[in-house]
Amino acid sequence: MQRIIRKLNEINADNLTPAHVRTATIVRLPFHLCTGSIFQIADPDNDRLEIWLRNKLSIPHDADVHEVMNQVTRASRDEFLTDALIMNCQPELRPGEFEAIRTKKTEAIGFASFGNPGFRLLNEVVAAHQMVRLGPYVSGMGASWPAMLTERETFEHILVEVVLLADPDRTIDKDIILNLFDDIDQLPFSLPGGGMGDLRDYSSEQIAALELAVRKVRNHAFYELKTKAIAAMLGDNAIVAIVLGCAALEGVHGAFMRLTLRDRIPGKNGEFNKFMNDLLREQGFYSLVQLSVRVLMNAEERPSDDELEHCLNGVTIRNAIMHAGIKGTGKYKIREFSRKEINNGYSGIMAVYRAFEAAVESREKS
Repeated sequence: MQRIIRKLNEINADNLTPAHVRTATIVRLPFHLCTGSIFQIADPDNDRLEIWLRNKLSIPHDADVHEVMNQVTRASRDEFLTDALIMNCQPELRPGEFEAIRTKKTEAIGFASFGNPGFRLLNEVVAAHQMVRLGPYVSGMGASWPAMLTERETFEHILVEVVLLADPDRTIDKDIILNLFDDIDQLPFSLPGGGMGDLRDYSSEQIAALELAVRKVRNHAFYELKTKAIAAMLGDNAIVAIVLGCAALEGVHGAFMRLTLRDRIPGKNGEFNKFMNDLLREQGFYSLVQLSVRVLMNAEERPSDDELEHCLNGVTIRNAIMHAGIKGTGKYKIREFSRKEINNGYSGIMAVYRAFEAAVESREKS
């Protein structure tokens, strides 16, 4: 990993203060995000933190699929990978780090260490990409779609750390960002490639949905679980997809129950939360989800009877996995389910999940 210091203003080292310091961590993702040639997205809760995504290979959203594949075939592997620049305009410098910057001792700079707040935002952008592009399940897809990275995986894909020295009121605009990306293009890197998925750019509607999806992922963990279930299913790991899909369903169902019952059950927030925690923990999910669909959901919100039936079968399959159920024959129950039954169970779980997700979002807006 290389570390670089760039001055955007002529600043005497003696006059340098922490307020002059911005940091940029540039990560080459092992996949492609379809946000066009350059895209900026801000942290929902921190206006000093943002991410810029750069794609060398940018393909219009309405391009012909065959033309897309032709462009990919002509390109080298690295050309379809997305570069992400994490910009922190108010970084927390460790003891001694500012002095290292002031004296240009780049080997002592390590602001991309574990705990970098931009890693969280980057993962949320990846999860938002999955929410917008993939939907609940895409049958027959063999491509390796983008998946959220662990902090260590993100760290391993860092190309360069950059310290930007500029007046505190200096705006870091697109031209500066593009110059930073141009600089790293001149440096030698060797990183593993990844899956492509669909390389076509987002439409304007999908871009708007992407920015909203980042906020959704930040607010509720079940969105992240849903995207991981999608990635597992597309990776042909149906058992993991069932488990994660069920976890996402339990999360969104819990949010639905709280939003729906809050005005119907008197008491202070603490009393209500204790009641809900006890209810969701002690009552069987298999029964609760049916009660919620048939009694608490409005008619227009409910999934179909077939979708609910497939979902309940999926919950049964999840229980066979998590409880290590064994049949009288001595075989694990999960091994007795056909791939079709597992696929149908997953599809049912995701269909009911979508119904609850829509109901939650409708109630949160009202």
